[in-house]
Amino acid sequence: MHLRGTLSETSGSAGRYAGHSSGHTRRPIIDRAGGSVHQEVVIAELEPGGRVETHLHAFEEAFYVLEGELVFEAAGATEKLAVNDYAFVDRGVGHALRNDSGATVRWLEVCAPQPGATLEDTVFAEGHALPEGLDVPYWRDHFDAAELPQPSGAILEGFDAANVGGAALKILVGPATGASQLNLMIVQYVPGGFINPHDHAFEEGFFFLEGEIEANLGGEISTLRAGDYCWSAVGDMHALKNRSDGVVRWLETQVPQPPPRYQARFTAEWERFLAQ
Repeated sequence: MHLRGTLSETSGSAGRYAGHSSGHTRRPIIDRAGGSVHQEVVIAELEPGGRVETHLHAFEEAFYVLEGELVFEAAGATEKLAVNDYAFVDRGVGHALRNDSGATVRWLEVCAPQPGATLEDTVFAEGHALPEGLDVPYWRDHFDAAELPQPSGAILEGFDAANVGGAALKILVGPATGASQLNLMIVQYVPGGFINPHDHAFEEGFFFLEGEIEANLGGEISTLRAGDYCWSAVGDMHALKNRSDGVVRWLETQVPQPPPRYQARFTAEWERFLAQ
């Protein structure tokens, strides 16, 4: 199972934040309605002067700012997150959001486990205590494209030039930042960059930031550009190829977190046995 879409054609609302926010719109690109069972990914917006009241979740959450400046409050601290800043908020940590600027702020937000499956897992509350034993309630940093490694096929353990080429990635949120449920990464392919048909034991989501890519999603070929998104379910075969003259870059989610070994099953590695 897979899906693809374009942000400009995706409707939005305040969703579960209705009555507890103002000037707030959430456009879901990956959620239960689209077939996902593990994650929710939205593109969220706050208008100038907009806010989201203090709340906490029974799931992990990560943000990546796409446009404008987001004021983020958590654990007694106030942070200003600008374009290409990102943050991770642990489960049970109260936080509030607001936009003090004169321009709309927009960010990608990923939550895991998927909200709303079995319990009321977003609670609006002031003055609560942090979960016991939590050393780092939230974490923030900034992405710079210069941080990406040189493009190659060895982007992850077990990947090689036969199946991947011209690719670079940086994991922004994952085990090293305290997350246990999700990975949020940024991926870039140079012209000619590719990954051959493969599947995973986890879901993957893609939101394209720059450039153009040819995506093979379960045998359906699509050209995806900045503002487009796609998603692959567990076991859904997919492949990507940069046939353009420029780089292509996207934000990618992986939920649940991949295993330490055997993160992908490449078709070509197994088809040779069928030919014997």
